[in-house]
Amino acid sequence: MTGPGTPGPALQGRVLRLLTRLGSDATLVVGPDRQVVWASPNASKILDPEGSSQELLPGMPLSQVLQDPRAGELVGKALAEQVVQRGEIGHQGWRRVLRAVVAPLPAAGNRGLAVVILSDITHERRLGRAHQDLIANLSHDLRTPLASLTLLAETLNGAARDDPEATRLFAGRIAAEADRLHALVAGILDLARIEAGVEEPTLTEVDLLELAREVAAALSPQAERRQVRVEILGSAVAASADRPRLARALSGVLDNAIKFSHHGGVVQVEVGPGREGPRVAVRDQGRGISAATMARIFDRFYSGDRSRSVPGSGLGLTIAKEAVELQGGAIEVSSTPGEGTEVVISLRAPTPTGG
Repeated sequence: MTGPGTPGPALQGRVLRLLTRLGSDATLVVGPDRQVVWASPNASKILDPEGSSQELLPGMPLSQVLQDPRAGELVGKALAEQVVQRGEIGHQGWRRVLRAVVAPLPAAGNRGLAVVILSDITHERRLGRAHQDLIANLSHDLRTPLASLTLLAETLNGAARDDPEATRLFAGRIAAEADRLHALVAGILDLARIEAGVEEPTLTEVDLLELAREVAAALSPQAERRQVRVEILGSAVAASADRPRLARALSGVLDNAIKFSHHGGVVQVEVGPGREGPRVAVRDQGRGISAATMARIFDRFYSGDRSRSVPGSGLGLTIAKEAVELQGGAIEVSSTPGEGTEVVISLRAPTPTGG
């Protein structure tokens, strides 16, 4: 089908040859009225891999294909100046990032047409942001423990050098700060890998009751120091999950529950089937979470304990949320100030086998 502004066979042939050299990039030919007059066969799949929108057709407004107004601006500038334009545009609500190269068609009688070449660079940009966040977070949250380690080491080299009791005390504090640094760096690296999408979950059938007991046993020293009793309730139930990541997520949630419980309090870990699938619920009897804090509960490095009286990096729930969602699950938090908090991890049931 041809019409006003539609590339003729010769022009279409040149564009197709260009497309062949470009490989997987999407290619559009756009007219002076900002309407798509031709689209490469792979354009719809690249721009909408989930297939939720209609196929790209001649006459479709560019603004309907690419909602970011910068796409139209690049086309307009390329046509006005007859010079290749480059830029990045958001797509599908900025869930994806596209690199756009817009070039006026160098053919007589086609000064009103432009070729738009679109490359998906979402993963590349995600990696870049993850790297920047990693550097920023490390520089932000490593200062305090590093300063403490420096001060403790100077004290051991000075006034406490010949005092055995002081030496033991400060050596213990150094070990505690070193453990805090190790946990912080490990958490940041794990979060960065998840957010960058460089790791894929390995799903297996996991016994949630067994896993809950293992995690609780690993955290028993922390519970004993705070005189908190951890109770495991429920019955065996299987879930489809990445066991190591789920263990880290549950460990972060339970560690928070222990930290924010009153001395002598009880933390319950209940395993069982839920409306959305198998689930693990962790309930404490601590101070609870205010509505203002709840809005930021999953933000990285955010702690509702403004006094910092409870040690922690503020990464526990952030990592838990990312890890659980990575394997197709969900995490919800509910709380009543002064009464306690409940964190529920919902997972998928194992896929039935056999026939």
